[in-house]
Amino acid sequence: MLSFSVTVKAHGYTMNMRFPRIYLLLACSALIPACAIPGDSPWSDLHVNVDAAGFNPTFEASAGKIAGTGVDGSFSINSKEEYTDLYGARFGFAPFEFSVSQFSYSRNQTGVFNGTFGGIPLSAGTPIDSSLELAATKMMVGIDVLNTSIARVGILAGFDLLSFNKLSLANEGIVQNVLVNQEVPIPIIGLRGDIAIPGTSISLGAEISGISIDVDDLEASFFDHNINLSMEIVKNAEVVVGYRTISLNIDGDIDNTKIQNMDLSMSGPYFGVSVYF
Repeated sequence: MLSFSVTVKAHGYTMNMRFPRIYLLLACSALIPACAIPGDSPWSDLHVNVDAAGFNPTFEASAGKIAGTGVDGSFSINSKEEYTDLYGARFGFAPFEFSVSQFSYSRNQTGVFNGTFGGIPLSAGTPIDSSLELAATKMMVGIDVLNTSIARVGILAGFDLLSFNKLSLANEGIVQNVLVNQEVPIPIIGLRGDIAIPGTSISLGAEISGISIDVDDLEASFFDHNINLSMEIVKNAEVVVGYRTISLNIDGDIDNTKIQNMDLSMSGPYFGVSVYF
């Protein structure tokens, strides 16, 4: 995949963002405003949606090497499901729309470690316990490049704020913190699409977003993909069924912790209701 780099000054540091070629094509499509003529669909004219859902993601994590106070080695955390709540809202007037979504995740999971832990060398595959407290807030601004009574397509820009309240590992009563009270704001761009199935009260939607960035000594790639099906049950209310996948790869330094190829992934179904006006 082709990419290029630009430099953005923000928050006292230099950020180098690598945009995949597909996102360049999406950005160029904004030059076709004639296609964004509002139709008579729910997403046209002034509209407001508020969503609440139960999210049941499976979380996995691993790192090729992590070196910080009291820990130097590799680890992997076993996959496990955990229920949480997912909230969101969107409002706008075609062709523009603003959206926000938020969820938090807290889970204790088992895994394995290889390296030095608390100053003690551990053999490969030594069992460890992990504790994760994570919150994610996503804010996006979109502009439709296609808007009809049946379908719309829009490009998106915004950021996802990942708040690592705690990511720690424990073995034999010794606890080592990997990330504590760390916030990682990640700028993202993407594509959104919706289809209203004619003759029914059913609509399909998808949102694909992400980016690869360099921030000082840290490289990260982040992707957040969401697909859903909505069906109206009463006037101005829908049931929503969907699937969301979030993945993050980190390589570099965060404060005094050196990280090599740490992968975090979270994916699973959600089910909820949406109220719209």
